[in-house]
Amino acid sequence: MPRGAPVTRVTVDAKVLLSPRGGVARYLEGLLAGCREVAPPDVELELLSPPHPRRTLSWVLWDLQRASRKVDLLHLPFYYGPLAPRCPTTVAVHDVLFLEHPEWFPQPWVSPLRWVVPRSARHAAAVVASGEAAAATIEATCKVPRSRIRVIPYGIDTGVFYPPAAAAARERCRRLGLEAPFLLQLGALEPRRGVDLTLAAAGRLRAAFPGLELVLAGEVRADVAALEAPPTWVRRLGRVAEDDLPPLYAGAAAVVAPSRGEGFDLPVLEALACGGAVVASDIPPHVEHFAPAVELFASGDAGALESALRRVLADSARAASLRAGGPVHAAAFRWEETAAAHLELWREVAG
Repeated sequence: MPRGAPVTRVTVDAKVLLSPRGGVARYLEGLLAGCREVAPPDVELELLSPPHPRRTLSWVLWDLQRASRKVDLLHLPFYYGPLAPRCPTTVAVHDVLFLEHPEWFPQPWVSPLRWVVPRSARHAAAVVASGEAAAATIEATCKVPRSRIRVIPYGIDTGVFYPPAAAAARERCRRLGLEAPFLLQLGALEPRRGVDLTLAAAGRLRAAFPGLELVLAGEVRADVAALEAPPTWVRRLGRVAEDDLPPLYAGAAAVVAPSRGEGFDLPVLEALACGGAVVASDIPPHVEHFAPAVELFASGDAGALESALRRVLADSARAASLRAGGPVHAAAFRWEETAAAHLELWREVAG
């Protein structure tokens, strides 16, 4: 870079990287890793986070409000930012499901978000959305002009998520106590994620596929009626270590993604990268990002999910095609490209 050339200084709210980490942390980790790979000399990143975990609302509305007086540009990875920022901001709004379907979420959590997220989005210089479907809902619900919404898909770290050797995957699954054929559903357990559909479909399939188990990997985020007294063939692993994910994805007879609503759905991309045979609901983000590489079924329909799973479990050629095509499809989602698009956006906003 020529001496004296302007440098864009971006401060990133990094609170989501503190424990406990969720899906937004994966987005920010991937974005920062991509920025390190791209290593632009004209953009400097500074991470800002509290010294210890604290409530997000007070951190954003108080601490980041004060910080905005002293920084050039603030990137907000978690849905919202200060209500009256003193610097330009870019904000990542991963979904607006709490506006479209507030009944899916605890009301004490939803109530402030229904006000603060649209306001923050309207005041931002730009809103980052993970896809065209997400952008359309943000435009409609938050009343943000489409010209200020930048579509930037997520990426995948192929150094972590890749097809493991078959023997290694089987051995890791054995160590997790999984020796019978199993279906895998990964993600936080809550009603919108469709675990009730998976339970119903798996129960019907067991007559044709004896010994089939259902493995649920993810922490409980809200009560799910179908799990109050689960059958003995349901295994709940809770939150699993990252290095256990590729063997689980690859070792499953099928990976089930029955969610009724998502912004993107990173576990589907991870499963594809690991060679999993994925059966997914036909919600707009799944169709937009993954349609060529997954077996789709009508969202909310347990019978349709059963039929889709039966096609994959009974047809070895179909399952092999899905497993072979997944890593090829996932390879198009690169964190370096995600980072490059963010960097270009920040340059535009700073300029």
